[in-house]
Amino acid sequence: MTALFSEVEPCHSLRPYQKNTVKEVWCRLKAHRKVLLHAPTGSGKTRMAMATVSFHMREKGPTMVLWLAPTSELIEQAADAFSTAWQHHGDVRAAVIPWWGEGEAFAHGMTLARNTMLIAGLQMIVKEVSTNSEALRMLRNRVSLIVFDEAHTSVAPTYRSLVEQVTNNDESKLLLGLSATPGRACPEEARQLATMYGNHKVGVSPPDSNPIHFLVEKEYLAHAHFRRLNFSDALTLPAVSSEEEYSEDTLRTLGEIDDRNQMIIQTVTSLFNSHHLRIMVFTPSVGSAKYCAERMRQTGFDYAYAVHGGLPHADRNHILDNYRARIAQIPHPQVIFNCRVLTAGVDLPQTSAVVIGKPTKSAVLLQQMIGRALRGPKSGGTSEADIVLIVDDSFEDFARLSDMFSQWDNLWEPTSV
Repeated sequence: MTALFSEVEPCHSLRPYQKNTVKEVWCRLKAHRKVLLHAPTGSGKTRMAMATVSFHMREKGPTMVLWLAPTSELIEQAADAFSTAWQHHGDVRAAVIPWWGEGEAFAHGMTLARNTMLIAGLQMIVKEVSTNSEALRMLRNRVSLIVFDEAHTSVAPTYRSLVEQVTNNDESKLLLGLSATPGRACPEEARQLATMYGNHKVGVSPPDSNPIHFLVEKEYLAHAHFRRLNFSDALTLPAVSSEEEYSEDTLRTLGEIDDRNQMIIQTVTSLFNSHHLRIMVFTPSVGSAKYCAERMRQTGFDYAYAVHGGLPHADRNHILDNYRARIAQIPHPQVIFNCRVLTAGVDLPQTSAVVIGKPTKSAVLLQQMIGRALRGPKSGGTSEADIVLIVDDSFEDFARLSDMFSQWDNLWEPTSV
């Protein structure tokens, strides 16, 4: 007997809260032209943004969307995410151009008479726009939507100027910001950020609910357990303003303290003994990362890596591929000691523990580091996560960072509807 119906499973569907969020973002964009999507790490803000981009391209096309990102990892991630999203949501052929380092110059795709996603590294495009008037003219002619990833950095004068140059006071152009941490340490910069996006912020949770609690309850984020380890560093820090971040020289000195590095190593070993299999460590210096990784390997942990800005791209990709491998494929415990990279935008969902050995004055940076371990079961991660903060006597500003998620929310009350 022939069946009366068959079922077709969606292969790139949005979660219920993501559907509601995308709908609100799209409505706000059409009504107000500017909006910031505030989504905690692990909640799928890139996927939600790509759904919004797909809506826009289908309605506006052929057109160009300019996606701005600060790192090559974020650019690669966005290119993959757009390719996947457009395969399922697109209606015509589209071009995607990732541009960073020695990659293809974006001008090669300027004359394409089709929907085009230009995913550009911030430093590269700032340089190009400042030195090439023809490139700026083509961007103004083609771009109808700018998406600014890690939007909390977009108020920097250089980046804000870039956005203003491309939009050129054209009210038909749209601006969408993406951030897990929509704020700045400086109150004036935080106000500028809210103003830049028209004081329109869309979150992922129902009104009057805490987004973290909502996503943990729904198992999209892990339940985090925080632990603080105190270390007596006996350092004398140079006098700087409270807004200035700790200097590289200061962090390098901190990273040379053997007892502190041993504390980091012992903490990682203890987490391995507690059945964690993927651990991310943020070190104060490159030297600290290399030292800790080497010592861990000497004690039998073969999958202990040091990742830093000077590491060749191919080596970094190899490390991340091993780290991302399914537990069944590589069941051995793995740890990445990293300095100034892998803070944001890199998807490593199996990370179940984070050790923060790098002090910071930035609540934004702290949230991003913590977020590396917050993927829940429905996001490919774990139900529980351990966050260990190593707090040094001399770094009082870091010790005082406690309000890590909603401290800027009152800045986003709309001035008008």
